[in-house]
Amino acid sequence: MKEILTKSDIIIPLDDHRTIERGSIIRRVGNDKDQQGCFMNYDDSGDMILVNVIDIQNKSFLARAGILKISSGDTVYQYTSKFGKDPLSADAEALVREWPLFRKNESLQESMLYFVRTSFAPGLILYLKKRDCMDYLFVPLQQKFKIGRFTETVDWDVVRKESFREKLSSLKSGEHLTYIAMIPRIKSYSAFFYSIGTKPHQETQMSLRSEPFNFVPTHGGHIKASRNKNDIKEFLVDAGSNFLGKGTKASLQSAKEITDAMKRTYKEYNFIPVEGRGAFGEEQSY
Repeated sequence: MKEILTKSDIIIPLDDHRTIERGSIIRRVGNDKDQQGCFMNYDDSGDMILVNVIDIQNKSFLARAGILKISSGDTVYQYTSKFGKDPLSADAEALVREWPLFRKNESLQESMLYFVRTSFAPGLILYLKKRDCMDYLFVPLQQKFKIGRFTETVDWDVVRKESFREKLSSLKSGEHLTYIAMIPRIKSYSAFFYSIGTKPHQETQMSLRSEPFNFVPTHGGHIKASRNKNDIKEFLVDAGSNFLGKGTKASLQSAKEITDAMKRTYKEYNFIPVEGRGAFGEEQSY
């Protein structure tokens, strides 16, 4: 599909990577790689943070989020159309809605549409349709949501819980991650937690929206692995997200609401609440 790069009405090369608008679909080609995703921000090194990354070369879903490091020989492109800002949006979305697997999986439709809007440009989808190459869109969709020929018997609640448990278990002493959570007012109801590592909370929520287990977060903060006490892993937890909270002004009580819910869900760990952004600090997490 590299021939698409010659179509200037669909995609243009970026001479200045610092001019990218948030939400733009970015594509990097070079060094045997052809990948694209939704641009969110830059990290401290100036590399691009992308969510919902697609491997165009292999027609596959690659990652919920990642850092795009530009190497010598790489060319970075930006699609000229964007969902919600282009008259082509309705026509492109209609092609997704007409897809039999979309109609078959009603419970996933909202998440699937969000994934498409943050992974593909309307102009690209219409171009793929014209060239009879819709598998570049539909194969990653099937992989992401485990439908069609990638169908598995999936309990998405278990997937969500285990995904967060894996993030916790992988943290070494002193390492941190950012998280978002839905903490119900009634304690007997389940709390939900989600993380894509150290990415900022806004990018984390954007990634969550395209997950099959999407939920509406009420809190956000940071978790840092502290030490093992009596062979039990211990974490410092704050509720200090600026995006989903009060940042450095987050109260100890807010953090305690989080840790109480975490203890109910992940009984094998100890969680210590700290006020403000005490589990990480005031700088931006990447």
